Amino acid sequence: MAALSAPATFPGAIMHTLAAPIHALPLDIMRVVAGGVLFVYFANALRQARDFSDPDGLIDHRLSARLFPPTRISLFQPGMPGWVFRTVYLCACVAAVLVILGWHPRTAAAFLFVAAVSTYRWNALVAYLDDCIVHLFCLWLILLPVGSTLSLPDLVGAGAAVAGPTASAWATETVPGTAPRAFMINMALIYLVAGLYKFSSPMWRGGSAMHAALKMQIARTPDFWSIRHRRILRLVTWAALVLEPLFVLIFVLPAGSAAKWALLAAAAVFHLGIIATLKIPYSNALMLAALALPFAPEIMQGISPDITALAAGSASGLAAPALATTAPAASPGPADITALTLVALLAIMSVWQAVRAWRHLPKPGQPYSGKAWANPVRALLWLAGLFQSYRLFDWVDERNYHARYEVRSLRAGRERSIEPRKLFPESMRHLLLQSYFLGNVWLQMEPEKLAAVRGSLLERHARRFARAHPDAGDIEAVAFVQRITPDNLELTRGERLPLMRFTCADGQAVVHLPDGPPPESALRRGPD
Repeated sequence: MAALSAPATFPGAIMHTLAAPIHALPLDIMRVVAGGVLFVYFANALRQARDFSDPDGLIDHRLSARLFPPTRISLFQPGMPGWVFRTVYLCACVAAVLVILGWHPRTAAAFLFVAAVSTYRWNALVAYLDDCIVHLFCLWLILLPVGSTLSLPDLVGAGAAVAGPTASAWATETVPGTAPRAFMINMALIYLVAGLYKFSSPMWRGGSAMHAALKMQIARTPDFWSIRHRRILRLVTWAALVLEPLFVLIFVLPAGSAAKWALLAAAAVFHLGIIATLKIPYSNALMLAALALPFAPEIMQGISPDITALAAGSASGLAAPALATTAPAASPGPADITALTLVALLAIMSVWQAVRAWRHLPKPGQPYSGKAWANPVRALLWLAGLFQSYRLFDWVDERNYHARYEVRSLRAGRERSIEPRKLFPESMRHLLLQSYFLGNVWLQMEPEKLAAVRGSLLERHARRFARAHPDAGDIEAVAFVQRITPDNLELTRGERLPLMRFTCADGQAVVHLPDGPPPESALRRGPD
């Protein structure tokens, strides 16, 4: 590509700054880590295919496709046999390994993007934050100039005798900076939007949000946290409230500054803490991997102290100047233009969302569009394969609840308790399905549609149980549900919600559902 001279116009100067070359090695460090996360994500999708992808799994995908027609834009279609999904997930695991090894990583990422988009659309009822960030990273791996370092083909082609020179070449390799800087803008936007929205939450401002989140079933150990942890969790809540929007500064502070290192430590504690306590590992691991880019100067200085790219007090990340040891900035290519267009659309979508929220349409915690395609930028991104919303955990006031299940068996006149997880497993996707039992759903739908989804899910859970326990007899399932409010952190206000009765015989389940919709009083009671 032709080199650009220093432009005189303001837009030209911005483009020149964005296109300034950056070191390739930190970008490929992120690629390797992200590839590992994607491998685990698709391996888990393969492991859970029986429950969530197969035609006779827990989800009635024909019903889901009728309720949400846009989800039909996917590789996966109702009626496909189970082996199709397993094949795609297995191929996605292979593609993730190719990303890690640096063998045609952008082509492999293209397959991963299609697989990830098809997965979250196929499982729209249980799509959540991890799906949102995973398919976004797959798209960025297509757009970013990855693969010029840390690649197995380079090592194999060079041979063991010249592996050292190959490593030295990697340390000086540079790539055009437009797409990487656009990627960093996207990451900064996530921190900014997610952080600022939390200030609209009374529970975040009051200091009870983290306690409520850790008492929900999405937490790894909800039974561990009690009133004795209230003070420390209040401090953690306020610390997260203040620090998350400040993480944006990581992308603009001077290289090597003490504030930048302090924010990196805080971000590491923030993301690792979420991974350790909540069932949201993939998105947080990917966000940690992305921090390799704003710390590119520090990484390169640590690898090669005599490198000339890191001058005392120089900027890093979004404001980094062109490297003195490399060629001038290059003209933006199709991937660069696509990357800039993507971040512009995401920014416009976020502003549109904020304006609607500011006007109280809808309430905090609900999807920001109560009408189909009310946000046209959101619709455009959906058609391109992206479903993004960076309102993260500001929903805690409206959506927090705790559910405890009791499952009893009556056989030969004897009643005994059954471990609830045998009927209602506790993975993140299983928990999202169970929210439809309780009427506390994330996808907006009319009451009759919700009733159809709820009935279908309960029946399919009963069939799943009957396959594992062919002659278990009569089974009754009951939920005890309550809101987690600042004055109910000890969970003493549960309401009994009958879910279903069913009979297991010869591996089949005959299901009896209670009449009418589930009571909503326990779930709709807001925080005091």
